[in-house]
Amino acid sequence: MAQQQAALVSNREIVKKEDSTTEILDFRVLPLFGEIKKNQEQQKKDDVFLKNCDENFKDRTEASKFFAERGWEYIGEGQLDTAVYRFNLSYLLNPQNMEAYWGLGVVSFQKGKFEESAKLLSHGLKLDPNNAMLMVDIATVQMNCFVEKRNCEEIDDAVRLLEKSVKLDSTNANAWLKFAVAEYHQEHFDKSWEYIHKCRMLDLSFVDLNFVQQLIAKKEDPMGIFK
Repeated sequence: MAQQQAALVSNREIVKKEDSTTEILDFRVLPLFGEIKKNQEQQKKDDVFLKNCDENFKDRTEASKFFAERGWEYIGEGQLDTAVYRFNLSYLLNPQNMEAYWGLGVVSFQKGKFEESAKLLSHGLKLDPNNAMLMVDIATVQMNCFVEKRNCEEIDDAVRLLEKSVKLDSTNANAWLKFAVAEYHQEHFDKSWEYIHKCRMLDLSFVDLNFVQQLIAKKEDPMGIFK
């Protein structure tokens, strides 16, 4: 049985819904505006937007945070293109805002663009190198790439990120779950069970019962809790 696609930022609920936004131009809903060179008219619109933000926020860092928060809200509503636009505005205001890259990476993952997601999330980690939750998300993308044989780094890289993540925060049940999945992919079933139980003891609600059934098919639970 194939491993189902793991979820990112599991503390944020994502509703599957079509984005009804129609007025936004295509380049606005590409991560980082598609990294294209904007024409004079587009640049003029950016300048007007930035000027308005300067007049309505304490500074651009605060404005960038505001638009990133709106981006997460739109992800929660399933309006992914609108979310991208908000994260792009957050990036325009402050290219050093890690949240902009994280949000864009999550949207790319939701759209099945794993390589793009890994690149965006990894850039975010460069800006916030000790963010344990972001490490788990990058590792999750890499594991999905591994399963689907896509080019997003090797499973070893995911393991290294998860090792660092749990060292930074050993109370993150989601990290232990993803660590269990990583060990499963390497056929280290004893380790996988060890990490499942770490996850269970921290927060039972994070235990993925579908994954547990896959693990049971490879090796029974040594503790006899899951059957």
